[in-house]
Amino acid sequence: MYAVRDRIRAAGFNYGKAECEIMDDGRPPPRCGKWFVAVHSGKDRSESSRNLDEYCDFSVTLTVRITVPMDRVGDQQMYRNIERAPSGERDGFRAKLDQLRRLLHMNWAMTVSTSQTPSSANDYIMAWSTSGIVYGFTVPAMYKGAELMHLVGGEWFGAEPDVEQVGIVSELTFEGARRMQPQTTATGIFV
Repeated sequence: MYAVRDRIRAAGFNYGKAECEIMDDGRPPPRCGKWFVAVHSGKDRSESSRNLDEYCDFSVTLTVRITVPMDRVGDQQMYRNIERAPSGERDGFRAKLDQLRRLLHMNWAMTVSTSQTPSSANDYIMAWSTSGIVYGFTVPAMYKGAELMHLVGGEWFGAEPDVEQVGIVSELTFEGARRMQPQTTATGIFV
């Protein structure tokens, strides 16, 4: 999660410390600004009965606050002002989702490579290792899909449900970052 967060912050998409953080449920902090990217973990699973051969998933949730009265919110408003942003294609909600998708899909430098700036997942694992044996990633995660963007109310931002705050949210899912246990010695006959 740290490597994903750091890569998004360093990508030049204007997501700094206040706009991108690891969050346990995908929701932004109550005092977030207009745009927020939440990085959160997904399932972990092992597919071997003899050693640790794990696959790890993660998601990023993009949230944008929109300032429009609740009685004027609707699909037309969402698509007119977010999907096709008046200031240019690169500023729209879908364009920002696409930036994140392209950045994180099969990103070897973020996951597997070492001695990276910002640090890769394996750089973090090596730094945290106390044994000197690194149980690291061998394959990065793949983009698996995004939920349809949808409207959320004030409760998404930690406000009271009746507060007139509105946002648009979509979650991108990435799966299958492979992490393998090193096989250093054989300890006997495998049965």
